[in-house]
Amino acid sequence: MNKEEFKAKANQKIDEISAKINELKAKREYAKEDAKARYDEAIEDLEAKKTDLERKYSELENASEDKWEEVKDTFSSASDSFKEGFDKLKTLFTILVLGMLLASCGSSEKDKETTLEDVQEEVNEAVDVSKDYTAENWKEMNKKVEEIKGDIESKTNQAEEKYNSLSNDLQDKLKDQKQKMDEQKAELNKKLKEYNTAANERKEALKAKIDQLKTALDKSVSVFEKEMKEAKK
Repeated sequence: MNKEEFKAKANQKIDEISAKINELKAKREYAKEDAKARYDEAIEDLEAKKTDLERKYSELENASEDKWEEVKDTFSSASDSFKEGFDKLKTLFTILVLGMLLASCGSSEKDKETTLEDVQEEVNEAVDVSKDYTAENWKEMNKKVEEIKGDIESKTNQAEEKYNSLSNDLQDKLKDQKQKMDEQKAELNKKLKEYNTAANERKEALKAKIDQLKTALDKSVSVFEKEMKEAKK
């Protein structure tokens, strides 16, 4: 894997981490009140790890040739540290939910033995809550994707209008930058179409890729507009 590929994957990893933290924050409401402090501490630890990872990514982007392997390994180590913390918090959440189910079963009627049907009913209710959350999660994600679609159309259309207003000589001078923007936009639109037709289980991964492509396109548009401004002087 070359440098640019590794940096692209690293950037995607940070986007995925942000999504995971937000998902865990949303699940916090299902924890018992006396367990939320432990849950909050775990999330705070993950956010600290994310900040550290973002700092490592900045070092990655600015690394000189002789420091590349060192900062690359440091980033990978920080990424693994986050994964360990995330897995621990997922386990904690599972324990909290099971604890809620057991407490609910045990406190309803102490003189009545809890049956398998009782437990199954509690589990089904928990699954229903999870489904409701998931549906809401997809709805919010779909909304963000639509916002991204509108944003890229607005930005690229504005850049194209500025390009079309240039003289033929300046357009020819900047045609490579214009082509790069067009190609990135086409790739991003392709992923947006994939997202719209994908099953829910694939959408989270596609959203991370869309975010990555959107960031790259935003940078290209910014550079393109700056170069057009300089060319007109």
